[in-house]
Amino acid sequence: MRINNNTFQRDANISLVAQTIWRHPGISRIDIARALNLYRSTVTNIIQNLIEAGIVYEAEAGEVTSQGGRRPILLRINDKMGCVVGLEIQPDFYRAVVTNIYGQRLYEEEKSLQDSSLAAVFASLFDHLRTVVENIRLPFLGISIALPGIINPDEGIIIQSDPFDLTNYHFYREVATRYPVPIMIENDANCCAWEDLNRYRDTPLEDFISVLAEYHTKNPLTGLRSGVGVGMGIALGGKIHYGKRYAAGEFTSMLWQQGKSGQFELSDEVMLHVADNEGAYRQFLIELFKSLKPIVSVFDPEVLFFHGEACRNREVVLDLLEKDEQHGLKSVLQRVGCRLELSPGDVFDVAHGAASMFIHRLFSVPELTDRKGSYRISWEEIFERVKNGTR
Repeated sequence: MRINNNTFQRDANISLVAQTIWRHPGISRIDIARALNLYRSTVTNIIQNLIEAGIVYEAEAGEVTSQGGRRPILLRINDKMGCVVGLEIQPDFYRAVVTNIYGQRLYEEEKSLQDSSLAAVFASLFDHLRTVVENIRLPFLGISIALPGIINPDEGIIIQSDPFDLTNYHFYREVATRYPVPIMIENDANCCAWEDLNRYRDTPLEDFISVLAEYHTKNPLTGLRSGVGVGMGIALGGKIHYGKRYAAGEFTSMLWQQGKSGQFELSDEVMLHVADNEGAYRQFLIELFKSLKPIVSVFDPEVLFFHGEACRNREVVLDLLEKDEQHGLKSVLQRVGCRLELSPGDVFDVAHGAASMFIHRLFSVPELTDRKGSYRISWEEIFERVKNGTR
């Protein structure tokens, strides 16, 4: 949808103010105006609209400054303004979380799936999850879906997903437009990067790598063998980096050679037992660490995050990291000043990250340089959804 300059500027200003309050709960109007270099009258008008819409509320009064005057009123985003569904869909299972606008989980579930098309799976899940949201009794703001493969989230296209045997599938046009709430899709590893951005929203990170490793069983639809799949989410300047083909973060081990199946040089037998055999798990980690060494050295990130199978057994990961002579990753991390951070190993990391993507895009500021076709949620739509409650 094309927007005129007035609409663009209005949404940009609302996003700037709402994002500032979201990142810094308890900030005052005057501090917002100073931080954003906006007129106080502009900030006051926007905040009044956000308060009337039920998105922002006036909390406690702040401290009086050394110059005296009235105590400033501190502002917070209303965590009851709505909820978001984050959904990870794999060929044989799904994981779903419902979060509030701060990413705090209100509900989670994991269930197996029968072989079916992605559209059919989502249709059944949507009806079920809408009932879940109705029971939570918060306005339903939208859904974000995490999928394995190369995903164009701007236009809602699944460019390539081997587990679902899909190529150039226009998910937004074929599926999302049938439903009454905004729906987004994203690569599963990128969703972990969105989750990391959400956790550090008060002190935003600039450059980092999020590594996702997930164990998958044999896929009868495509013939893909059981094993561990690895992908990466990459952030540059505090934004997810996609690359010209949306394939940034697609991983191949530095030891991989032509003719090998999968992403690693390790045998299929070793990869099959990564989840249940410590010896196989250590072999997997050593090859992963070796492959990450040149990436960290060239990229120079602030943080290297691990999610999923890569941090299933934290003690083994940390023990192996100390054995630097086997892989050299620790030395490179120290040389570039990058810290390694393991997620809690929660199986809902990806689904939670999908919800985080929706929240971040809601509070992101539209830019004239945004990709053509980029799907955005208008504040007018959010005002309407919050007003209408759970419908």
